Amino acid sequence: MRVGFIGLGNIGGACARHVVAAGHELTVADLDRGARQQLVAAGAAEAADPAAVADACEAVLLSLPSPEASRSVVTGSGGLLSAESPASVVVDLSTNSSGVTRELHEACAASGVDFIDCPVSGGSVGAEAGNLTLMPSGDEEAFNKVKDVLMCFGKEDTQWLGPSGTGTLVKLINNQVFLVGTQVFEEGYLMAAKAGLDLPRFLEVLRASSAGFYMLLSEMIVNRRWDDSTYDLSLAEKDLRLALESADQIGTPLPLTRAAHGVLARSVELGLGRNFFIGALEALEDEAGFTIPVPSQED
Repeated sequence: MRVGFIGLGNIGGACARHVVAAGHELTVADLDRGARQQLVAAGAAEAADPAAVADACEAVLLSLPSPEASRSVVTGSGGLLSAESPASVVVDLSTNSSGVTRELHEACAASGVDFIDCPVSGGSVGAEAGNLTLMPSGDEEAFNKVKDVLMCFGKEDTQWLGPSGTGTLVKLINNQVFLVGTQVFEEGYLMAAKAGLDLPRFLEVLRASSAGFYMLLSEMIVNRRWDDSTYDLSLAEKDLRLALESADQIGTPLPLTRAAHGVLARSVELGLGRNFFIGALEALEDEAGFTIPVPSQED
């Protein structure tokens, strides 16, 4: 299949490599010349802009950092829909907003193009392994046209979820759950540390108790390993903000999520946006006036 890929970051670049390795005819575009050249070296062609990608391909996949970027690539000047012969299917793998997803679905439909929102979960590790969880929704027939391409980097048991926007909402809720859950552990850990508890013993008890469910990233948090990011704190802030926007549209109060978003927003204000999202602990410490020491090897 003639496939286009726009957005070659940590996730998009890995997915694109799987697509070209599977034998599909791939055309790529990205603002980063180095990222484009890596794919060209792997056998892809490069295009000057999204419209050129659309002209060359049957389906175009997007992996972009924000709703604004998705809107610009699809409907903006030189965007996919401005092509003389637009691709028949656009698949947005990005974590988008519900409102922009609806907007792009309608804009594509008006141009005779199918739009599938298909956010992913699994991060750069899952992308490199070709084992991402996919959350596709839109037109089921269009999904089936591109399913073989998506299976180059997605789990084999992927299923279509329903009408346009369903996948986007599922992804936002997924991120909401694990981001808020992680902050719950960080708050408890901070309180234990400031109270002067024996932290190794405290953590051992929690791991053996019902709280262990929330401690998936506890070792990284305890050892303050958030300088090397596979999911920037600024992206986590954006994802919770989009979840809150969707909740407002649906009419669902999310008080815990709103509080967690405030911590992430404060973290960005403190200049921590490029850190791994667990670095939000620094914002909690700043408010508490206390920094948790890194445990010694003997502990």
